[in-house]
Amino acid sequence: FFSYIFTMGKGPKEAKKDDKGGKKGGKQDSKATAGETKGVDSQEVRHILVEKYAKAQEILNEINIGKITFNEAARTYSIDKAGRSGLIGWKRKGELDPDFWEASLKVQEGDYTREPVKTQWGYHIIMVQARK
Repeated sequence: FFSYIFTMGKGPKEAKKDDKGGKKGGKQDSKATAGETKGVDSQEVRHILVEKYAKAQEILNEINIGKITFNEAARTYSIDKAGRSGLIGWKRKGELDPDFWEASLKVQEGDYTREPVKTQWGYHIIMVQARK
């Protein structure tokens, strides 16, 4: 039921990609400039969804210190089991929760949010794999 909002609009043109985002650690979180997000039509995203803020913080800490990769954390902790290793896939703005979309725009490709993102489904750690 959590994955409903994230699985709308899947089409045959969506790229099938291998399991990515398994890097331990990651780049520093930085706000993307207007030039980097201007004209973003869609993003390929992964997420880890949990019910409690404290749990999301604990998972972020484990990822940041290299104890676990993002993908391992998604498989282990996420309450949304619809996507492989947290994969949501290619999504457009209207297919994602507005708070999820806005937070994802602030993350560089290949990186993840450094703070949990609250939506109606819980707390997300969001990884942006690519943008179009």
